[in-house]
Amino acid sequence: MIGDVSLGEEEILAKDWTYYDDILVKLSFELDLDETQELLGLDQAAVLGAVIVARSTGTPLIVTSDVLEVRSGRQQIYLSIPGYQISGTLSLEFQISLLEVKGISNSPFAPKKLGNTVFELTRKIVLEGTAPRLPMLPVSFAEHGFAGSSNALWWLRLTTHDLATSASAAIWLWLNSDNDYITRMLQDSESAEAETWLRFLEMDFMRQLLREALNSEELSLEMDYPEESLGHVLSSVVRLLGGTIDQVQQRYREDPGRVEAELQAKVSGKSK
Repeated sequence: MIGDVSLGEEEILAKDWTYYDDILVKLSFELDLDETQELLGLDQAAVLGAVIVARSTGTPLIVTSDVLEVRSGRQQIYLSIPGYQISGTLSLEFQISLLEVKGISNSPFAPKKLGNTVFELTRKIVLEGTAPRLPMLPVSFAEHGFAGSSNALWWLRLTTHDLATSASAAIWLWLNSDNDYITRMLQDSESAEAETWLRFLEMDFMRQLLREALNSEELSLEMDYPEESLGHVLSSVVRLLGGTIDQVQQRYREDPGRVEAELQAKVSGKSK
């Protein structure tokens, strides 16, 4: 289960998920340990362990639960995943593996090495539905050598300029955890102050994406980029302003403030 939602074999879409929402995974399972050991050809002294492994397509993050020693009867295992550390599709793997090798096995097919997996179940959740999708990650700017780091708010960081790369992997908005305003916004995202900062952040995020789009030498509005790729996102920002990319670039050179104001109007209108 994810919160109060049961997971089936098909992918599910978390339509209302945002980067503020942590994900709580709870899994219940039941087995007869003696029967399981016999089926696996293990000595009854062998120890099995259960674990949940979470992987995100948009980040390199891998999160694991505490390992639970498997016993007979019904057991539950839990994993909490910070929302700001994941994006894209979340893969949840439940594994039962050999935790301790004890006793003597008479079966040549029995698992013999520590960590050998004897059971695995995978479920997937598409996180990026219709909710606001800013790939935000709290980071201490002081640890990255910023002078006067507590005054900075955020930093749009592109990990690659490859237009075919997944946007959720390429685009990261680092939020300065040294800044008091940002800290309060993260602690209480429902407050009026947080909502104001988030709207400002979204507009600045789009403004910086526009700058990246207009500075790209390879971006083309004629190209059919894969959905959710960096090229798809950047070309979508340019299309908000109408015209060809050359026309928008020319207008931006002549009066960048006006173009950014037009973008503000578009973004604000979509947010209402």
